[in-house]
Amino acid sequence: MQIHRLTPLSRHVASKIKIRGQGMTEYLVILGLIAIAAIAVFSFFGQTMRNQVAGMAQEVGGKTGTAEVTKAQAAAGKASTNADVNMNMSTYTKGGADGAK
Repeated sequence: MQIHRLTPLSRHVASKIKIRGQGMTEYLVILGLIAIAAIAVFSFFGQTMRNQVAGMAQEVGGKTGTAEVTKAQAAAGKASTNADVNMNMSTYTKGGADGAK
């Protein structure tokens, strides 16, 4: 029966592979957290941010983004109005979705 022992070189290579795998895992966790944060920001700022992004996309495409910027300003005004409304548990469902319409 033959016993295989790791030589110092093979131990070093195995250690490097483990470290590389750990670094990649940490990178993926951070990337996932950034993606979740981006989704949360888009959800929180809602229609205003979507219209601003649409306006930027129009401008990058060589077209005018004036209509999208105007929609973003209108959505921001509605959001500001909704922010001034006193919300509690009984009126919670009446505010958020209605303001973006």
